[in-house]
This record gives sequence, structure tokens and C-alpha cells, in this order.
Amino acid sequence: MIQVSPDSVLRLAPGCRLSDHGAPQDLLLIPEGALRMQGPARKIVELLNGERSIREIIEQLQHHYASEDAARIETETLALLTRLRERGVLESA
Repeated sequence: MIQVSPDSVLRLAPGCRLSDHGAPQDLLLIPEGALRMQGPARKIVELLNGERSIREIIEQLQHHYASEDAARIETETLALLTRLRERGVLESA
């Protein structure tokens, strides 16, 4: 199992991209197909620019979703990014 740490800096792997805004569904287009982005998943992936650490992204999300539990935001963000990394969608910057 690949573990993503808060200090990791990630970006989308070559051949992967988000669908255009306004598309019927938020999709992460990958070489093998597409993954549906639900809830804040699109926002999380949009923040992966190869320069921000996961910790910085989590802090931005906690600020943006201030009414939500900060620990839950961190746990769910790390879980999402770990799953995407295991699928080969993300790579280290």
C-alpha cells in the first residue's frame, strides 16, 4: 500500500486531467477511463499543482470548509489521495 504523507508534494500523472468545468459530471480523465469526482474531490485534485504540500492543501480545505471537522477533512483528503496514488493517477513532484 502506498501511503501519502502530509509532507508529500503531488501532481497529476501524465495523461490524467480533470474534465472541463460545466461538464455534466466532474470526472478525472485517466488513460484507462474516467473516475467520478464527488463532493470536494475535484477541489482537492485542482489544488495539486506540484508545488503545494498535502499539508498546505489540507489547511486550505479546512479554511474553505470551516464549519466541517478539521480532523475529518485531513483524514478523508489523505485517504482520497492515497487511493489515487495507488491507481497511478498521482505522482511525486
